[in-house]
Amino acid sequence: MDLAELKGRWVLETIDGKKVASGGKEIYFQITEQSISGFDGCNRFGGSISDPSGIRKTQRACPPETTLLPLDLSNPAPQLSQARVREDKLFLPLVDGTGEAQFRRSQGK
Repeated sequence: MDLAELKGRWVLETIDGKKVASGGKEIYFQITEQSISGFDGCNRFGGSISDPSGIRKTQRACPPETTLLPLDLSNPAPQLSQARVREDKLFLPLVDGTGEAQFRRSQGK
């Protein structure tokens, strides 16, 4: 998939068909041109998709039950290239290949 099709803000809804409990905060990523940013459920992150070593993330301690964004931020491009978009939904295969996460397109807060 072309990253241009993924431009925008995508909010996590389900992982393997199970609704995500986010504690009132949206777990999301946003793509603009070649950059990615967002909130992974505990920490904020941002950087260049073409230079994943430059993606920076805050370092808050997260409770063990925290649901985290199912996106490999160490190198997101291969996983994102396998995503499918239908209308305002994005279906992203999980890193381990055992299922998928569903996101909805959002205008942001």
